Amino acid sequence: MAKTIGAKIAKLFSILVAAAVLFTCTLMFAACESKYPEIEMKISFNGETYTLTYKLYRSPYEQTVEHYLELIDMGYFDNTVIHDYQDDRMVGGGYTYEDIENGDITDDLTALDYDAATHNEDGSVKIPVSVWEDSAGTQATNRLYGEIESNGFRTNFSGVENQTGAIGTYSYVSGNEKSSVYVKRTNDPDGERAEREYYNNSVTSMFYLATGDSAASDSSFCVFGELANSDSVTAFSDLTTAISDYITAQQESNDSYSFTETVEKTIEDDMASESQYDVTFNVPKVKIVILSVEVTKY
Repeated sequence: MAKTIGAKIAKLFSILVAAAVLFTCTLMFAACESKYPEIEMKISFNGETYTLTYKLYRSPYEQTVEHYLELIDMGYFDNTVIHDYQDDRMVGGGYTYEDIENGDITDDLTALDYDAATHNEDGSVKIPVSVWEDSAGTQATNRLYGEIESNGFRTNFSGVENQTGAIGTYSYVSGNEKSSVYVKRTNDPDGERAEREYYNNSVTSMFYLATGDSAASDSSFCVFGELANSDSVTAFSDLTTAISDYITAQQESNDSYSFTETVEKTIEDDMASESQYDVTFNVPKVKIVILSVEVTKY
């Protein structure tokens, strides 16, 4: 009898220990997902490398942050380039060069295969789904729900300011490609899918880094991260200054020098009305390479 009672006590103790370990692991896992994840981005320009740490806002931009973290964990952005250098931002996340060292900016600028990277072999989407082609949710897409004011996104949080160095979502889709898709927030699993315009929910992998303060796009683009510390602010300033100094030096010997070249590209998009649309990039004549992006804090 004593052995039987002892065995039962030992078994109960083992169960309690296992439960305690499981509970502790659960808490540790939950703790790993912070409200403000951080990523490190290394950018190369004209022989110099600049290291930027970004603080991302999981709240309120839960789906946006998860989308980009998934791509970062895939190594998707490593050795990509800034393909569109605009007046107030530089856009990346969609292109590279077949020859990253010597590729010609016009002929060798190559689109990444986003669809291949984000689908399993059976055709299912391997990243979090927030956009569907149908209201029943049977046709999942690998596009991202636009967590922006002009898309019906509501939050009590004012959002991250579109200030120098901020990172935001980007898409070249206008209002002409597809009339509507269906969206639903992942934290509302029982909610109905809402019909929304495709151009507000068409983000794939592209993003922009703001090179100046602006409120012009706050309601049209999701600004989901900012430079995390003073060292990163300094590094970003050093990068933009290096570009500005390079342009100035070139113009001293050639008044008509332009830092960018206009390049026309066709973006393949199965959800577009004609499965593609034409865009114009201001491609830097000196490559701005995103050497790597990695998550340093979840």
